[in-house]
Amino acid sequence: MNKYKLLAGFDILQDKGSQSIIHITNNSQNVKKGSLFIAVKGVKQDGHFFLEDAVKKGAKAVLIEDKKYFKNLKKYPVTVALSNNTRKAQGIAANRFYGKPSEKLKLIGVTGTNGKTTVSNLIEQYLSLYGEDTGVIGTIWYRFKDYVFDAGRTTPDSIHLNKILRKMLLKGAKYVSMEVSSHAAHQMRIYGLNFEGGIFTNLTQDHLDYHQDMESYFKAKKMFFDYVAEKNKAAVFSVNVDDFYGERLYRQLKTTSNVISYGRKSDKFKIIDMQTQPEGCFFTVNFQGKQFNLYSKLRGDFNIYNISAAFSFLARYGIDIEFLKEATTKLKPIRGRFEIVYSNDFLVVNDYAHTPDALENILKSIQKLKRGRIIVVFGAGGDRDKTKRPKMGKIAEELADVIVLTSDNPRSEDPKDIIEDIKAGMEYKKTIFEIIDREQAIKEAIKMAKENDVVLIAGKGHETYQIIGDNIYHFDDSDVAKKYLKMFNKIK
Repeated sequence: MNKYKLLAGFDILQDKGSQSIIHITNNSQNVKKGSLFIAVKGVKQDGHFFLEDAVKKGAKAVLIEDKKYFKNLKKYPVTVALSNNTRKAQGIAANRFYGKPSEKLKLIGVTGTNGKTTVSNLIEQYLSLYGEDTGVIGTIWYRFKDYVFDAGRTTPDSIHLNKILRKMLLKGAKYVSMEVSSHAAHQMRIYGLNFEGGIFTNLTQDHLDYHQDMESYFKAKKMFFDYVAEKNKAAVFSVNVDDFYGERLYRQLKTTSNVISYGRKSDKFKIIDMQTQPEGCFFTVNFQGKQFNLYSKLRGDFNIYNISAAFSFLARYGIDIEFLKEATTKLKPIRGRFEIVYSNDFLVVNDYAHTPDALENILKSIQKLKRGRIIVVFGAGGDRDKTKRPKMGKIAEELADVIVLTSDNPRSEDPKDIIEDIKAGMEYKKTIFEIIDREQAIKEAIKMAKENDVVLIAGKGHETYQIIGDNIYHFDDSDVAKKYLKMFNKIK
């Protein structure tokens, strides 16, 4: 791409070298001959420290935020451009480099603490059933139809994001449903993209190691809606008003946007009745002056909210209501989200629940199904918000009968210390086991399960790895559970 088109609008401090840019990156290790290197100040590292390395490796242009580094670049045959915010600049440059894919796609963003993955995948399912070619970007994967472009990260950086959108566009995608994390909004990873609208699921405690407090966490989420509303005056929003922060957001968006609410407190898409049964969930809704019943194979009251989020958004967006009602019966469960691993004499469930609210929701839903005991296996991630650990311990003790505390992704922390943090919220009123080795913990939970019990393996869901120290090991909760179900002659 011509560097003048790519860098239009930025201050050119030095114009040297090739006019053609064939690659764009913010990682000096990935620089090629002909790259544009963008110096981003990250959480752990500052890209400005690697400017000379990038130039020596072949970068033909660099984009900087801190002008003091310019003096070190004057001796090199490289174009130097200046921005007052290279995170924003990266979004603009990436959008241009990959041909502005979000302007040719219809992009729908989903944010919230819990439910992002499920809702974004439900949007993809609804639209695909409607006949629209739709991709999905999020925690599990970046996928369009049978093409899986990459394993997931909730929201990739703007370079990778535009690259994936471009690939989906070339494969024939018309819509893309994507998760938008609070980190992504705060770090401007979505800057430069065009959205049709957004969905807010809820806001509960998580990521306070990054955001410090709930108000800052909420403001980071709101940044996404402010950005979309400013960029697209016709944007559609759907907000869960049963959530405290959702109700706040709805009031703020109500006067300026094409917004719909959903939930028991909603006057737009009102949930009247909810029932969770082994075969799925049943609920009644008031919408546009009419009352109707909905059924889905997805289980759990929280999935009623997830379905309502997707349904209400698409209805407000203009998708036929009768189609959405019928399509709801065809929705498929999402991997690692109330995933039934085994359902014969007892039940084994794999779920991503890794926050206090998510753990409480899944356990309350299981309570409505159980006829025996609830055995829960869980831990907490290392190097992450420690304040949620005792809360999760308290919830598990209140709502489960047997608790097996184990390792999640301990990272640099000692798993024993993480378990002690969890136990700080417990009163030892229930049977508690401590088994640090996650595989052994799952084995013992399945071994002790009796007829009509439910074994909940919580925290990792779809993840196929475990992070211990600096190492990443293959680990899949569902596969491990099946291994021991076979060993104990429960499945063939």
